Amino acid sequence: MLASDPSQLDFGQVRFVLFVGCILLAMVGGYGLRRLGAVRAASAKPVMSAAIIGCDGPIAGLALWHLEVLGGVWKVPVAGGLVGVAACLLGLALARWRRMAPADAAVFGLQGGMGNVGYTMGGSLCFALWGLQGLALEQMYCLMWPFFAFLFCFPLARHYGERARGTHLEGPSGLAYAARTLGRSLTDLRSLPLYTASLGLVLNLRGVAPPAAVERWHVIDVLMVAGIFAQFGSVGMTVRGRRLPLFWKKAAGTAAVKFLASPLLMVGVAAALGLAGTPLWACLLLAAMPSALYSVLMANLFGLNRDLAGATFILTHAVCLSAVAVVVAAGLLT
Repeated sequence: MLASDPSQLDFGQVRFVLFVGCILLAMVGGYGLRRLGAVRAASAKPVMSAAIIGCDGPIAGLALWHLEVLGGVWKVPVAGGLVGVAACLLGLALARWRRMAPADAAVFGLQGGMGNVGYTMGGSLCFALWGLQGLALEQMYCLMWPFFAFLFCFPLARHYGERARGTHLEGPSGLAYAARTLGRSLTDLRSLPLYTASLGLVLNLRGVAPPAAVERWHVIDVLMVAGIFAQFGSVGMTVRGRRLPLFWKKAAGTAAVKFLASPLLMVGVAAALGLAGTPLWACLLLAAMPSALYSVLMANLFGLNRDLAGATFILTHAVCLSAVAVVVAAGLLT
C-alpha cells in the first residue's frame, strides 16, 4: 500500500515519484524547447529511434533476465497479449466503420490496445493495491509486451503508414504482403527489444545468473531515466497544443475502447483461461490503463496522425490520474 507519511516511502515508491517527475519535466521541456525554436519537431524521430535501440533494447533483456518467473501464472501474460490484440482489432474495426483515414485509423486501433502497463502507471498501481504480489503479477503481465509490440503493433503501424503515404503495394497476395511487412519489421533495428527480451527470457529460464553489477550500479534505473527523457521529451517536441482540441472526439472514442471495451474483453478472456483472485483483478486493472507511450512513438515513426496520438495519450492519462486522485481522496487507496 502507498504510505500516507512521505517519510515512510520505500525505494520503489520514491523511484515511482521520481520517474513521474522526470516524465512531466521531459514532456514540458521538449514542448518548451520546440516553442522557443531550440529544437525542431523533425528531430523527435531520430531521438525516439535511438531511445528504443539504446535504452529499451537493454532494458527489455535485463528486466526479463532478472524477473522471478512465478509458476502457475503463465495465464497472466497470455491474457494480456490476447486482450491487447483484440482491443487493437476492435479499434481498427470501429475506425473502418467510421471511415477514418489510414493515418487516423491506425492510431485509433493502436491506442485502444496498447496500455501504459509498465512502471510509470500500471506497475505502481498494482504495487499500491496488492504489494509485492501485485508488482510481480504486473511484471508477469509485461512478459507479453515486447512480443505484442514488435510482432503485432510494429507491422500494423508500418502497414497503415504505407497506406497513408500511398506506397502500399500488396503484391501477389495479401498473405505475401503480410509476410513482407512482418519481415521488414523484424529486420528493423528498432525491433531490437524483441530480440533482447527473447534472450533475457532464455537466460532466465536456463538459470543463468545475471551480472551483479546490474543491480549494484542501478543500470536499469539509469537506462529508464535516459529513455524517459528521450522518449517523453520527443513526444513533447511533437505536441501541437492548438491542434489537440480538433481530435478530442476521436480521442474520446479511443478512451472508451481503453477504459470500457478492454476490461470487458479481459473478463471474457479471464473466464476462458480460468483466472481468479488477485491475478484476475490485476489483469482487469492493467487492461484499463491509459494509452501507452509506444503508440505515440509509432505514430511519429511511421507517419501516422501524431496529433490524434498526442490528444489521446493526454486525455487517457488525465482521466486515469483523475480517477486515481478521487480514489486516494476517498481513502480507498491508503
